Amino acid sequence: MKSKIFKIDSQYIDEFAKPINPNFVNEVFLQMTQKLSDALDEIKNKSTLINSYSFKLVNECSMGTEVQSSTLDIFLNIKSPQLEFSVIDVKKNFFKKFFNRIKLAIYQIKMERLSKKKKNKKTKKESKDSQIDFANINKNYDLVKFKRDFIKILVKYFTEKTTLYENYYGLSILSKEELGLNANIYIIMDNGKNYKIFNSNSYKYTIVDFGQRFSNFEIKNYETNYMYQKIVRIFNSMFANYIGYVPNQIFVESMFYNCPTNLFNGETLKDCFLKIINFINIKLYLQNFTSITNEKINISKDILAKINYYDFNKFFKILQEAL
Repeated sequence: MKSKIFKIDSQYIDEFAKPINPNFVNEVFLQMTQKLSDALDEIKNKSTLINSYSFKLVNECSMGTEVQSSTLDIFLNIKSPQLEFSVIDVKKNFFKKFFNRIKLAIYQIKMERLSKKKKNKKTKKESKDSQIDFANINKNYDLVKFKRDFIKILVKYFTEKTTLYENYYGLSILSKEELGLNANIYIIMDNGKNYKIFNSNSYKYTIVDFGQRFSNFEIKNYETNYMYQKIVRIFNSMFANYIGYVPNQIFVESMFYNCPTNLFNGETLKDCFLKIINFINIKLYLQNFTSITNEKINISKDILAKINYYDFNKFFKILQEAL
């Protein structure tokens, strides 16, 4: 059976606790953002659309809990009054919003077809599409159009080993073969208190407020003599190894944040991990834990901590069988 891979022994736990070289992650982040900057600067030089931009690395790669299958999650903060206000304008127009969804679906099908073409045909198409007249964009130019044009510009800064495609929140860059890691780029607006992520499906912003996440993480990590970070990394590695993806990090961080500090003491990592997993099972983790972003709300009520409950229940059953 597949669950037999989860024979929990010290060697197994120690292996999953090993971090990826932070220099490697930082290097890939710098290379990725340099390419993004080159494309954004090209747009800035051709128009007044973008006033400024900045990048922020989020999720496990920013917390030191990344694993082999992790993806760089990057917030791209764009200062652009026209792009920001275009969302407000379209929200008032139901039909425009409806047709934008249809256009997005057609565009995604088109991009999938293009990705299947031969390399030489694809290169010629991308070269032609990259000729965009940013100097003469009109008042109807919005974030949906910007994402598509941005990809057309950005693609020439990567080799044919990398694939770029649009998603609802920004774009995905499959560049593990070229740069070493894949990336998700979220187009956001930073108002100083929280982040607004544009969703091209609903055509509105999703508010992202990390609250006390980073300070709570640091405090818990210090209180546990940096075992907290290791336990989160172990869980990420095991979950990704069995389920196939790295789980929602705010949920995982919250789950272990709620565990008493004394549980992180033990002669080995295995001792700590088993005590903590037993505690989570007993406390019915989905019902009794609060969010690391805001200790006043339940983890199940935090919109940033959404998970696939089926996958989590399946994974915890495997862990229980392995204990």
